[in-house]
Amino acid sequence: MHIFNELTYINKTSLALGFFDGLHLGHRVVLKNAINIAKRNNTSSCVIVFKEHPLTTLCGQEIPQLLTLNEKLELFENIGIDNVVLLDFKDYSNIKAEDYIKNILVKYFSPIAITTGFNHYFGFNKEGNSEFLYINSSKYGYKYFEVPPFVINENIISCSAIRNKINLGDFVQANEMLGYNFFVKGYVIEGEKLARQLGFPSANIHYDDKKIKVPFGVYFVKVKVREKEYNGILNYGYSPTLDNKEKLKTETHIIDFNENIYGENIKISFVTKIREQIKFENKEKLTAQLIRDKAFVEIYKHFLKKM
Repeated sequence: MHIFNELTYINKTSLALGFFDGLHLGHRVVLKNAINIAKRNNTSSCVIVFKEHPLTTLCGQEIPQLLTLNEKLELFENIGIDNVVLLDFKDYSNIKAEDYIKNILVKYFSPIAITTGFNHYFGFNKEGNSEFLYINSSKYGYKYFEVPPFVINENIISCSAIRNKINLGDFVQANEMLGYNFFVKGYVIEGEKLARQLGFPSANIHYDDKKIKVPFGVYFVKVKVREKEYNGILNYGYSPTLDNKEKLKTETHIIDFNENIYGENIKISFVTKIREQIKFENKEKLTAQLIRDKAFVEIYKHFLKKM
């Protein structure tokens, strides 16, 4: 996959347009359509995507994402996209919709086809949309494909719907809409080693500031270490038992694993929420709860195998 950090001439492409945060099931239909058209026409697929969320420029504040830019690029490559063009939204936010088609899409990419989701907007004040792309398709010589809403359990899949589920700690439904388990990555850093003293050594990571935050709580997670996946119990939040309200922690006990991985990058995928954080009277009661959390994981993983 080729990555370009500025406009570049790529002739006769099959374009996919969108911000693609999360690369959920609906996004994948858009991308697969662009890829299939490219293959049938012996040309290349291309995604044009902004480096930052448009609202970051329009509202002047950082918008936490379902995927970081690097994670998004990795998934683009896994899906099979040939080219990704990364643009700065602030450089294009004031362009009129038809000028964007004529002077950006057609001039640089001479598209044979353009595919978007049903709710794609572009151009100044969002004056460009699916209908606008269709109306101008014959004028500028491309075929336009609009992917309709993707529905699961009578719910339309969207980034906002997934965010809502994550904000509720409902990873069963969030993951179903994503088509994969929501995840965070990070390098293992030194912690206070309290969990190790209790018989539950944990791996602490820095939770990327650009990622949407999960609610405080304890979760059943899958942990990928050195290309191997393990079950785990993740605690996200402060340490109520220690009355620690200053240091936010993302710590994971990796089940059946006890190796030194300080400084190594691990991937933590959320399966389901186990419970809220609890303030315990003493370390003995905390240890007893950790044993119950581990039992929950053992039961739940067998339930998953039967699904």
